[in-house]
Amino acid sequence: MFRFRAAPLRHAAILAIGFIVVRVLYRILFHGVDGSGTVLVDLPVVRLPAPFAHVTMLGPITSGGLWNSVESALPIAAVIFAFGAINACIDLSKLFARGARGGPLRGAARTLVIAWATVPALGDAVRQVALARKLRGSRGAAALLVPLLERTVERAVAIAAAMEVRGFGAQRSVDAGRATPIEFRHVVLAYGACADAADADPGAPVEGWTLAVEEFVVPAGSLVLVSGPTGSGKSTMLHALSGLHTHFDDGELHGFARVGGVDRRTVPPRETAGFIGVVLQNPRIGFASETVADEIGFAPTARGVVASIVAARVAEAAARVGVTALLDRDIRALSAGEATLVAIAAALVERPRILLVDEPLADLDREARLRIRTLLDSLAHEHGVCVVVAEHRVGELAAVADARFDLGDGRVVRVAPGAGAAPAGEEDASSHDRGPAATGASTGEARSGGEARLEARGIHVVLGGRVAVDEASLDLCAGEIVALAGPNGAGKSTLLLALALPKAAGAVRVNGIDVARLRRRARRAAVALVPEASDDLLCATSTEEECRRADREAGAPGGTTRARFLAFLGAGDGTSTAARLLASHPRDLSTGERRCLAIAIQLAADASVLLIDEPTRGLDARARSLVAAALRTAAGEGRAVAIATHDHAFASELAERTIEMRDGRLGAGALRTAVRS
Repeated sequence: MFRFRAAPLRHAAILAIGFIVVRVLYRILFHGVDGSGTVLVDLPVVRLPAPFAHVTMLGPITSGGLWNSVESALPIAAVIFAFGAINACIDLSKLFARGARGGPLRGAARTLVIAWATVPALGDAVRQVALARKLRGSRGAAALLVPLLERTVERAVAIAAAMEVRGFGAQRSVDAGRATPIEFRHVVLAYGACADAADADPGAPVEGWTLAVEEFVVPAGSLVLVSGPTGSGKSTMLHALSGLHTHFDDGELHGFARVGGVDRRTVPPRETAGFIGVVLQNPRIGFASETVADEIGFAPTARGVVASIVAARVAEAAARVGVTALLDRDIRALSAGEATLVAIAAALVERPRILLVDEPLADLDREARLRIRTLLDSLAHEHGVCVVVAEHRVGELAAVADARFDLGDGRVVRVAPGAGAAPAGEEDASSHDRGPAATGASTGEARSGGEARLEARGIHVVLGGRVAVDEASLDLCAGEIVALAGPNGAGKSTLLLALALPKAAGAVRVNGIDVARLRRRARRAAVALVPEASDDLLCATSTEEECRRADREAGAPGGTTRARFLAFLGAGDGTSTAARLLASHPRDLSTGERRCLAIAIQLAADASVLLIDEPTRGLDARARSLVAAALRTAAGEGRAVAIATHDHAFASELAERTIEMRDGRLGAGALRTAVRS
């Protein structure tokens, strides 16, 4: 709990000095520095007209008045600096966590833990949302508010949910009996349903969203796969098993639902955390600690386990998942794939009997996916853990799964043995094992006969003292789709950002023009980037307004973005489908629809080059097809398109070239050696 870090002290000093400066400027503006002493600056006194005639602005600045202004700010500045000093010497998150174990301030301490974990992420959110605004070409602070508020609320809810399933603040701990680990029979999961109707007849239709689970029984030592399209209820199913559905999400559960012999309707998740490990979707936003080691050891530390035992458990879990090298890493410096691995290690630290994992393969490279598949297989079949995985990528885990349940039309149906092939458009494990060359994607020169749209030379990026992109050179041709592949942390996202917002003059040229010298609107007409967090681009309250705003920002004719978005989704203008899409709040659209909207927004200025980071992240087969069609359309209109992806099946289906990137360096095929006329 006690340790010294210079960063909080430095930040507190900057904030304290900033407060003093703002206080002095405020006093200067409102005629508050005309005290005794030498007159330093003799500004004219300005009196405002009625009804503000009592307000006097500016006036002489004297040495005595200036000192009085500084002196009036010192008490608050001292409090800010003292708080920073405490934070530099004491890990306040651990202090608050200790207070949450019991006592009269237990509730307040739990709130402080969540709030304290949210604060550092707020700065990251501001930077990422500001970057999205810059990529979109928006101006003004107002455009930051909607996505920033969305991120802040999402972060706070995710942290609270993660702490709940890890036993934070539990007054008692329930042990699993010898009963079947998971036993759901005649269960109905619902939101906004009529409880009386469901209790009277579990098979009867009820109001609101529902998911019917006739029988979902998983014995010890089994690995079960839960599949289904986006929005079908896979995460809700896992939340029902963990207890979040009824005790955190305000959902309803009716029927026979026992996990580890415990009635899931009456026992909250924090009391079953000792034998149920949970990895939530997008785990990075639910992290509550500052380092990887502290995050993995959060659950036993919060329960008051001796530090030496916690350290041994952390080392064991990290070694099992393969993240030992990351233990000292700042939790915010992790890539999305590394964050997933850390979350799995954190779920295993308590050696659970039941492990629930939500889309663990979504952000991982091939090697990490194989490691996770092997790990889940070993946990189930060698160590007797009951493992339930919700995944889009059925083929990746089909070889090791004992059973598969598919969700669709509001029901959970067991897939018969031999019928477990991946649905059309979803990845098969073999495509990952073979790699891009074996799946048909060329790693040689561009096959397109189009002219060069983008030429990048010697891109070099250093982040946090580490070389993220090492002297990368790349050519992209008109009408060509290029895929950047490589492991987590290879530098793919950093390279795309450097191509879209180059800092060095002459490093990136589009149609022969130096992108670094272009102003905002001209740059958007040259190169557009859809970031991995594409929802950060959205800030309006309806899709229609989002499209109009994009046209205004890009200087495009009215209706340009609207027409492109509807065309991507195959929705004719004037149809009921188009009316529904345009009237919806952007964040109420499906994940695939939002991704297509983000692409349409970024193409509002008719960019010659389109870059998109992880285009298939979190998408089911139908949504992947929509995005693939949108990218083909963009390339067909003469643009150069580049995607950074771990999805080799998607890349081989779509791209003319797949370029491997490792340790910040591009492999063969990055440069165009010949172009046909």
